[in-house]
Amino acid sequence: MKTIEDRELTAATLNRIVCSPGGREIEGQDLKGEIGRTIAWREGMLTLGMQGFVSYENGVVRGFIEYMPSGTAPFPIIAPGAAVLMCYHWIPEGKNEEEHAVQEKRLIRLMIERVEGRCSGIATLGWDNPVHFPIQWLEELGFQQLESDGHIALMWLPLREAIPGPTMAAPRFRPRDLSAEGLLAIDSASSSRCPYSIHNAARLERIIEESPGTDRIRHFAHRIDTHEDAVRWSISPWDWAWLFLNGEKIALHELKSEELQQLIAGKISQLT
Repeated sequence: MKTIEDRELTAATLNRIVCSPGGREIEGQDLKGEIGRTIAWREGMLTLGMQGFVSYENGVVRGFIEYMPSGTAPFPIIAPGAAVLMCYHWIPEGKNEEEHAVQEKRLIRLMIERVEGRCSGIATLGWDNPVHFPIQWLEELGFQQLESDGHIALMWLPLREAIPGPTMAAPRFRPRDLSAEGLLAIDSASSSRCPYSIHNAARLERIIEESPGTDRIRHFAHRIDTHEDAVRWSISPWDWAWLFLNGEKIALHELKSEELQQLIAGKISQLT
């Protein structure tokens, strides 16, 4: 018989999150960079009002959920008086997608119950994806889609009457193009909230260091760890991990290191 226990997200439990070092999400993976930064980042977020739950199934950590006040949440969401639902995840046994959906929606309901009466509403981002923060799941829980940008939608669950909905901060970041100077501008962003983001940032740094013609590369690295960072470095559609090569957006997470190295070398060879 399965027994589920939800414990408060605190300084004592945050290192049990499934995507923290040693967690079930990343165990056995060869991730580069200082992924321990995910713990330090969450410790900082706790001081800024982050709350949540770490969920255990028969004593084994399976999931978590995080939320915090909109004014400090590291998203470009403008929603005075509201909470922002940040990250949530449940790792089922095997590949049981039904359990995955049921438990993640349960965690969101738990969060709704916790903030009801304390916040004007809950804002979050939904994805046009069947399993990764799906828009459909959020709509089933009462969220409304207010605006969309590519695969991302701003979702809103009002908890009081006559409350204006949230908005997304306008994109501010414009990638550089230094080709006219015979240089390759590499603009990248990563976040300490995610071990995969830290891994890809470290991978990119090593590729740049090993690239022929590195003297013609100008790398501008940005870290999106706070609300201010999220607004200042916002792009469309929004993300906290991105890469541009002389203004061209590149899907870093989809490329193997060899492919990215070849792409960078090709860009350099095209410079005059």
